[in-house]
Amino acid sequence: MKSMKSVLFVVLMSFPTLGHAWTYVGNAGNVVVCEDKVMGFYDRFELSLRYDWVWDQEVIESAGSTSEFDEVQIAAAYIKRIQRLNPILYGKLNTYLATFMDEVTFVKGYLPNVLDDAGVVVLPAKDCSLELLIVQKPVQYPKKSLYTINQIYWDKLSTQDRAVAILHEIIYRVALSRGKAPESSEGVRLINEVILSNKVKTMSEDEFANLLRLVFTPGSPGNPAPAK
Repeated sequence: MKSMKSVLFVVLMSFPTLGHAWTYVGNAGNVVVCEDKVMGFYDRFELSLRYDWVWDQEVIESAGSTSEFDEVQIAAAYIKRIQRLNPILYGKLNTYLATFMDEVTFVKGYLPNVLDDAGVVVLPAKDCSLELLIVQKPVQYPKKSLYTINQIYWDKLSTQDRAVAILHEIIYRVALSRGKAPESSEGVRLINEVILSNKVKTMSEDEFANLLRLVFTPGSPGNPAPAK
């Protein structure tokens, strides 16, 4: 029995993504669940509940449906809103979006909510909770992928909410590529919420650059306070 435990330990150490799959700071994407009903992806609730912005859905109608994944097209339409504010970020997000669905492993089970990186959270009702939808961490087995998604929740989301979830993950991927994950996901969510909301229409290039600096600078708390 002792030798079997030793073998198991060696195997887990050989596959760190399996041994520590849910401890990666900043990589959780959450849905809001109220009375066992999946209400939607958290970021689009926070933009109104916390910042008093409006979820601008005009781009959803103009996104069309010419490919297999409508949520990818909707995400692309939202990303285009920041082309004038930051062409470099615009390009990076489009690059990550292009391969997103190829880098997903869907699982038909629930992911444990042990990631405590949400920071300040505002929920729409007392009986609501955040439940883990996506974890972003490189995995080699059973297939090489970057995103692990709870298919039970994913299938209950609208196409629009799936697009919001995808945006959250690729923005976090940009943050991680800067060298160090943010201490919380608040800044990543905030960038996403600016893109999704009417706020993006009034933000200047300098304001947007300052927001990116606060969120993407290695070691930053990732929790900038936006102007109303």
